[in-house]
Amino acid sequence: MNTKAKIWLTIIIFAGITFLGGINIRFIIGNQLLNFDEFSFRTDLLLEEQNLIFRLLSYSSLVIMFAYLVLFISAIMFLINYKVNYHENVWLLMCAILFFLFSPVEFYSSYLDFKFYLLYLQPNPDWKLQLTLFGKRIGFLKGVPWIGLLGYYTIIILAIFKPMRKTKEELEKVEEVNKQYSYDYLMQEDDD
Repeated sequence: MNTKAKIWLTIIIFAGITFLGGINIRFIIGNQLLNFDEFSFRTDLLLEEQNLIFRLLSYSSLVIMFAYLVLFISAIMFLINYKVNYHENVWLLMCAILFFLFSPVEFYSSYLDFKFYLLYLQPNPDWKLQLTLFGKRIGFLKGVPWIGLLGYYTIIILAIFKPMRKTKEELEKVEEVNKQYSYDYLMQEDDD
């Protein structure tokens, strides 16, 4: 691994920790607005408490947006700079597919978070509109962001244990077996 790839990998690690930590913090803060075991908002909160929760949600969403943007760019740059045989390192390909598969979901949810943040910055923010945006953010795509979160934790497990990693000798054995048991089919005129 060259120096550029190591630098991008380090950035990926720190941005990933910030991103996943921010998601967990936002989840804990957002639960303060909801009734337990239901998908309904609490009505017993004072306006000051709601404003405090909205401020914390806005700031955590801002951290998550910037961390994901840095993570996305550094993942692309890492894959460009890290020259690897993907037949030997299938786990890395699986990690990249899992990460980039949920990128459109994360970018759209970041758009919703940014709208929420801009709404909070207004002098007298409309708390009903904030609750509507928060509810839209939670119910977005019927849980696909939660599946993405599980995918991100799966990436961590794949990166640690590196399943399906093959050596050059194993790949050569597979090629020998394929050559031994395969045949070349020559097409005849009658086969058309």
